[in-house]
Amino acid sequence: MKKIALSVIALAIAGSMMAQENRFSLGAELGFPMGDFGDGVGIGIGGTLGFELPVGDNLGLMAQAGYMSFAGKDVSVTVLGVTATSKTDATGIIPIQVGAKYYVTDNQEGFYAGLLTGVHMTSVKVPEYNLTTGASTGTKTETNSNFSLAPLVGYIIGENIDIALRYQMIFAKQETAVVSGLSVTTESKTVTNSYLGLRLAYMFGGR
Repeated sequence: MKKIALSVIALAIAGSMMAQENRFSLGAELGFPMGDFGDGVGIGIGGTLGFELPVGDNLGLMAQAGYMSFAGKDVSVTVLGVTATSKTDATGIIPIQVGAKYYVTDNQEGFYAGLLTGVHMTSVKVPEYNLTTGASTGTKTETNSNFSLAPLVGYIIGENIDIALRYQMIFAKQETAVVSGLSVTTESKTVTNSYLGLRLAYMFGGR
């Protein structure tokens, strides 16, 4: 009896979800880096593809993925009392996130608030320095994936325009070279890189 009841509930939920129309969106992104993240990179631009599955009257489950490129900046590094300045290369980021949004009025209409979580895959060229002279010896490419979290607010304009603002947090490991006498060690700590993300998207599909 319990199995029959659970099956009926599952079918009812599935039917309710299928009755709602899924929507896709194609969005342009601007990223405004903050804090320590903003010391190393400039404004980011990119695009994302989004998917939303309505659940009930006010809730939508969503997924987003895309690519963003943050411009490089002039940075100074001091090694053994010698300061070297160089321009960092652009930082490429692939955000892949899922989450949910809650609409104040009808589903996929008007104002909403939500939360995204997932990973940010980052690829960046970082400078290397000679520990004796402090001179630059070139660059190396570092690629890593880090947990990310973003509260957001947005508004649906008309039937197809979605504009959203999110506070994006990326929890990354930062390694620092520590020179003590003739030995060099590496210290690792977790830092939060953050940026304000502005997304303007066009939505496809029914409501």
